[in-house]
Formats: sequence, C-alpha cells, structure tokens
Amino acid sequence: MKIRHNITVTLGGIISLGLLLTFGLALWPVTIRVDHDWLKPLALLLASALYLGGVGLLFRFLHRITPRTSRWLTWGLWGLFLLIQVWVATAWVAAPRADLYFVHQQALNLLNGSQHWNAYFYTYPNNVNFTLLLSGILQAGRWLVGSDSGVWLNVVQFAWLDVGLLAIWHQLRRHNPARANLFMVLIMTAVPFYAYALNTYSDTYVLPLALLAIAAFRHLQHATTWEQITLRSIILSVLLVAAYLIKANFIVLLIAAVITLWVRPNHSPHPGFTRSLLTLVLLATLVVGGGLAKKSARANGYTTDPNQALPAMSWVAMSWNPATYGQYHLANVTQIRDQPTKAAKQAQAKADLTNYLHTLGPSGIANHLFRKTRLFLANGTFDSFQINHAYDRAPNWYRQHRATSDWFLAIWCQLSYLALILVNLGWGIQQIRRYHLTSAYLLGGLFFIGLTCFHVIFWETEERYALPIFFLLLAGTAAGYRQPLNILRYSERSSWLPLGMALAFTGILGLAAWQNTNLMVHSNSEPVSVVSQNEGHYYQNHRLHLNAGQSLTQPFTAPLPFDQFTVGTGQRLTGKVTLTNAQGKTVWQSTGKRSAMARTIPLQSAGNYQLTVTNQGKRPLALQTAPATYPLLPQAIQQHPHQYLSFEITQRSIAPVLSNGKFWLLFGAMWLSGLLVIDRFYWYRRRI
Repeated sequence: MKIRHNITVTLGGIISLGLLLTFGLALWPVTIRVDHDWLKPLALLLASALYLGGVGLLFRFLHRITPRTSRWLTWGLWGLFLLIQVWVATAWVAAPRADLYFVHQQALNLLNGSQHWNAYFYTYPNNVNFTLLLSGILQAGRWLVGSDSGVWLNVVQFAWLDVGLLAIWHQLRRHNPARANLFMVLIMTAVPFYAYALNTYSDTYVLPLALLAIAAFRHLQHATTWEQITLRSIILSVLLVAAYLIKANFIVLLIAAVITLWVRPNHSPHPGFTRSLLTLVLLATLVVGGGLAKKSARANGYTTDPNQALPAMSWVAMSWNPATYGQYHLANVTQIRDQPTKAAKQAQAKADLTNYLHTLGPSGIANHLFRKTRLFLANGTFDSFQINHAYDRAPNWYRQHRATSDWFLAIWCQLSYLALILVNLGWGIQQIRRYHLTSAYLLGGLFFIGLTCFHVIFWETEERYALPIFFLLLAGTAAGYRQPLNILRYSERSSWLPLGMALAFTGILGLAAWQNTNLMVHSNSEPVSVVSQNEGHYYQNHRLHLNAGQSLTQPFTAPLPFDQFTVGTGQRLTGKVTLTNAQGKTVWQSTGKRSAMARTIPLQSAGNYQLTVTNQGKRPLALQTAPATYPLLPQAIQQHPHQYLSFEITQRSIAPVLSNGKFWLLFGAMWLSGLLVIDRFYWYRRRI
C-alpha cells in the first residue's frame, strides 16, 4: 500500500511539473502557424489573471444561489448552450480539404456502392476506420435530412461532443451543482469546442470517447459487486479500444487507465479482482476490436498494402527534421513514398532519422525537443483557426472581418488557457500536500503526460493533437477551483489595500499597453478569402489538360467584393484568363500570350462570375483540378460535372493588426474589468 501511495504522489509531482512547464510555454505562443502577432507575455498574464478573477466571482455567485435557482440556472445554461450550437452549426459549414477531402469522398463512394479505395488510404491506413464510420453517418443523414450533408454533419458532431460533455457534467453535478454550472459556462465560452465541432475529422469523433472513458473509470472505481465490476469493465474497455481504433495515439489513454487502476484503491471488497479483470477484458477487447475493424474494412473492399503504407519509423524520422518544429513535412513524406517497397521505405526512414540525429547533436536534440514541446503545448488555440481553411457557408461579416475576429478569439483562447492551467496546477499541488490524488486527476494527468511524450519524443507534433488536454483542463478547473482565501484575508488588515492594488494594476497595464503598441503599426497583409477551392494537392496532383485553343470555365459566387485571383500555384502559363459577370459581360481579361495565374484586378462587386482559362499555345495546357462527387463549390467546371478548378479569389487587406480604436478598446476593457474584479473581491473578503 505504501509503495502505491508513494508512486501516486510521485506521479502527481510529475503532472504538476508538466503543468508548470506548459504555463511557462503558453506565455510565449508559437507564431509559425498564425497570421498575426500575439500580445506580449505581460499582457497575456494580466488578461489571464482577469479571466481567473472572473471565474472566481462566478464561482462565488454559483455557490450563493439557492438550490431551486441553481436548477433553473442549469436548464437556462443548457438551453442557451444548445441555441448557440444550432446557430453555429447552421451558419458555418466547413469545406473538406486535404485529408478531409479524401475521407469525405471515400465515404461517399462507399455509400454509393463503390468499394474501390483511393491510393491515399494505402499510404495513410490510419483513416480507414474513421472513413467507415463517416460513411454510416452520411447514410443516416440521407435518410433524415436529404442532401444537406454539411449541416447534418455539424449537428451530429455537436450532439456527439455534447454526449461527452454531459458525462463530465453529470459527474460534477453529483458532487456539487455549482461546479457543474461553472463547467457549463467555461465550455460555452471555449472557442476550440466550436471550431472542432465544425471539423469532420477523427479529432472531433474521438474526444467524447475519452471523456466517456474517464466517467466510466470513476464508476468502475466505485463498483462493489462482481456484476458491476464486470459490466463496467466491459464498457470502459469498449470506450478505450474504440478511441484507439479511431486515433492510434489514444493508446496512451489505455496505458494511463491501467496504471491508474493499479496504483489507486477502489471500493471493491477484493481490489485485485477489479484490477485483474479490467486488464484482461481490455486486452481481449483490443484483440477482438482490432479483428472486427480489419474484417469490416475487408468487407468494404479495403486490403492493406505494406509496400504503399508509410512505416512508423517514417513519422518518427519526419518529426526530427531540424528544419521544422516536428510537424508534418511534405518533402520527407514524398521521399519515403517514392521508395518502391516496404523494406526500402523503412531503410530510407531509418537513414533519415540517423542523419537528423547526427546533424542535431546533443545540444541540437535538446533544442529540438524544446521546439516540439512549444508547438505542442504553447498555443491555447489548439489549431482552431487552421483546421478549417475554407467554408462553404459562413456569415459575410465573418468573411470580411475574419482576420480581426480570429485575432480576438485567439487571444481569448490563450488567456483562458493560461488561467485553466494555473487552476489545475494549484489543484494538483493541493492534492499532493494532502498526500491524496483523486483517480480522475491522476488518470487525466497521466493522459496529458503520455500524450505529450508520445508526440514530443517520438511522433509528429501539431497543436491539434493536444486538443484532449484542453477539455481535461476545463473539467479540472470546474472540479478543483478554490477561492483564494489566504490572499483575501490579508485585505482585512487595511482598507487601503484595494486602492493600492488598483493603482498597481493600472501601472502594470499601462506598461503592457506600451509593449503592445506595435499592433497598431505592424501591417497585416493577409488577404480576405472570398472563394477558395484549395483541396490539398499534397497527395494527388490531378490535372485537366486543354488542347490548343480549348477553354475551361469555372463558375463561382463571390459573397464579398474582390480584387485578386490565383489559379493553381499562380505560375505563368501560355494562356488567357477571362472574368465575366452574371450577365455574360467581360469585366476583366489578361493581355499577352503568357499570363500570370496570380493577378490583381480592378475591384469587383459581390455576385456570380465565371473564370475562363484558354490555351493560347500549341502544346496541351495542364491545370490543377480536384475530382469530387460532392460539391466542392456550388458549381463544377462547365462540361466537367465532377471537376473543380484549383483557384482562390481574395480581397486585399493591408492594415494594422488592430486599429487605434480597437487597441484602446481592448486595453480599456481590461482596465475596467480589472478594477471590477478588485472591487468585487474586496467586497467579498468578509463573506467568503
């Protein structure tokens, strides 16, 4: 027993150190995947303190209301939450791009009776299980809503995420209704939740399984009869294995569950029986689940091809490329893909890894690990603004002001991330001081450490892989928040303390504002995306060939005015580009025999247009296109019903990140919020 206790406390210390490291990294977010400047660390720290103060005031309010009011508030929060989800699900529909394009198209092929699999899935077999799942969801959508699959998928994804959130909410409510309501407010204002609910990919579908598994684990810990132990072991095992089959990096959640079960006590009369039974059932479920997944894939026409699949070593090697932060790198993948056999691919991957480690050396390895850790843990956006590159449907105000909107939302993500980490760090330290860690905290903490080690040390590193950590932090904040009693008691000694705090806060905020004045002068030249058909060509390079004199016409609808276009990669081709409006009038056309496929044109109003490319040379002209049996755009290329030109229509936007008015509005709001928080905490000092 003492050994288990010491192991538990040691693991709690490791988790706390991991959170402390994450907090330090989050003060300097990574900029390689965003189009803007972050606030300076001092401003982020002050803003996160204000966020934390707001959480404290909210927590105090939720504790003071009557049970009847709490019940009504719960219903109101859930109702408001669902209304927001309905609005987002119907107003925004993300366009499937890159991996999502292949998955979505293959799911439709299966739905239409075709069992021919795109070569993409032989290189990336990790998406086969999710594709089969998506095919079933799309089939249900055809029965229920007809052809509007975008909104249907959004509704399914929001509903599925809600199932996982409901499981955590229910666990919190059983112990403290105020904490359950606090969790609702936190998740309702969590930007990554909405971003990923619009993202039809495995990240969205695996997350609720992890949340359900954590809730099921708590139920297993409290099981007392062999019937309860058996049933709950089976349910937990199915959830864990299902998560692993959809996303392989969730193997760390299986390991975390087994470790937590063996080091933490349970309520069973014979604790060893519970531990042994779950371990055996989990192993059996892994074997059976893996076999069923392979059988289902074969039944739908998929067979593995080892000579095409990327070996595991290739992902490890790619993550150690000194030129990157450990993220996906097309050149690395292409080099290994070009090898003809499995053995050749493995040899190339091993050679790449050996070369990278030799190039890095001991100090370089340490620095590269730090870079990978920063990419994985430093950004509280969790890639929310890059996962959906384009939208088939979005409000025009968002399209026009996307850069500014995303900046404010990203800052909100970052400051809330810092505050959530701080609360969870404090909760963990408090548990260590009491020599008692809750099973849920230990399970979530081991999952956090395991996921970080998996991606930072071994695998590809991207922000989105850390998404489960965000939801664990939300749940941990709701479960572990404590009012700062000791700090508040000091204020009883002097009524001048709040005034001093207000003056100090004003001075520090003024310094933070001065540090961030570059936001008003630094130009953000990112154009506003008006129409985008940029299906990723990282795997396929499909082209439509035009013979001499032939033309290709792509209709499109511009919801905003525009003055730039790019066809393909924007290179210069022997051809003429013509833009006509809905009345058939030519509003712009290129001159000369060779034309650049990236051009700035006179500003055009919103409306329906046609973009025509004509081959003026004697040789065939190849243009990048994307084949699809679902609408990548409202209309396909004329005379080619399932082909879509690769192009982008944009509007120039050269302006500072923030205007003077928005800048001072931001810091003015922070100043007023800070004074309000200080005033309210002073008022509460004798009431807490």
